[in-house]
Amino acid sequence: MRKALKAATLMGLAAALIVPAAPSAKAADMDMGSTKVTIGGQLRERIEWWAQEVGTGKGAELGATYRARLNIKAELSDGVTAVFTPQAVGIWGEGGQGLGLDNDKSNVYMHEAYMLLSNPFGIDNVIVKLGRQEVNLGNQRLVGAVGWSQGGRSIDGILVGYAAGDYGLAGFFYGKLKDDGSQDAWFRPTVEKEPDIDLYVATWQGKFKPFGIGGTYEITDIYVNPTSSALGADADVNTIYGRVTPAFELDVAKVKVNIEGAYQSGDYGNADFGGYFFSVGAGAEFDQVAWAPSVFIGYDYYSGDDNPNDNDIDAFWSVLPTAHKWLGHADTVWANTPFYQFNGGGLVHVASQQVNGYSVAGVKDLYFKIHTKPMDKVALGLDLHYFTAAEDVIRLSDNKNLGDDIGWEADLELKYKYSKNLCLSLGYDYFDPDDAFKAIKGDDEQEHHVWAQADLKF
Repeated sequence: MRKALKAATLMGLAAALIVPAAPSAKAADMDMGSTKVTIGGQLRERIEWWAQEVGTGKGAELGATYRARLNIKAELSDGVTAVFTPQAVGIWGEGGQGLGLDNDKSNVYMHEAYMLLSNPFGIDNVIVKLGRQEVNLGNQRLVGAVGWSQGGRSIDGILVGYAAGDYGLAGFFYGKLKDDGSQDAWFRPTVEKEPDIDLYVATWQGKFKPFGIGGTYEITDIYVNPTSSALGADADVNTIYGRVTPAFELDVAKVKVNIEGAYQSGDYGNADFGGYFFSVGAGAEFDQVAWAPSVFIGYDYYSGDDNPNDNDIDAFWSVLPTAHKWLGHADTVWANTPFYQFNGGGLVHVASQQVNGYSVAGVKDLYFKIHTKPMDKVALGLDLHYFTAAEDVIRLSDNKNLGDDIGWEADLELKYKYSKNLCLSLGYDYFDPDDAFKAIKGDDEQEHHVWAQADLKF
């Protein structure tokens, strides 16, 4: 059993909970005694043109960013593996780089640095992953690594997982989200540490294979405890989340169903949390049809706060999601708006029941996705979203009701596999705001976002 569950196998099993930083393809293998070192990496360049950014008045803005990662994995003896992922992220021409010599080396930092123990102390089927690591829970609605972002997200923490064969993977993760305290050279606190934010996750994930059908299931509990005098009170937020995705093989297509939901409890001072979320959807993959089309239609509901003046916080807080994956590639609905309760730092409505002077209204998203593969190396996708608020948006300065109409969005993406290691992408995102969005942003112009990307992995 132990031989069957080597480090690589266990890392694969753990991928349902935590995505490892193993290289996509080997660039170099070096044998150093009992140590095998594998080196790989990623270079991603992206050019973006904002023909019009809704709500800002900015137009014809052209810019480019990059991500450079080096993946180093050392497989040692006794099931011990070390993984390092140094990363550099930047903007083309940042700091006037093209005008002079580049002496700034401060933009290289460690994206991941962890050790992986397989079958520690002879305990079969167990893994321990200690250090900075990417964390992807399920489909990343609540905790994700935000792959679209050039910087991405990683969390300092420890994972303990147990692989129960075909039946699932149990895992517990503790992570430190923020610690701004001051310490001396021996890491003895010299001032009270705040904000101090911890993340606790317990999850059970498995496949329906033992029950004779395809698909997966998951139940996860997430606890976060923001502590800061700036909030005026400590917060305790607990989220219980469940998901089932049964899949069925038919003669003409593979049918997938997605049902998931979450409920929050806890308190912030005298206020109680009571937000909730649910998502339902179904789709089909037609592998035997020309262009191999796949379609999916779904409906997402993130609760809002119907009364910002009471002591109940009813808006759902999505903790640390990969929102770009679900609420439109234009990133207008969830970024810096009261419709979605995630605002970069992810703690907006934990500290307040309002965002920028408006009630936290939540969001409803009715979406349709169709993806095709017209040629072996070409993939084409179109996502359509129609957004409304879960509750009417209230402008708190004069208590004016702005309604619940947000707008609709279309995201188009073309991918071309240039080679085994290089993928080229071209995308266009369009967002047409409706009354509530226009009232908040003070702008009725549509958003046009065009981007091109080269993603090289080795």
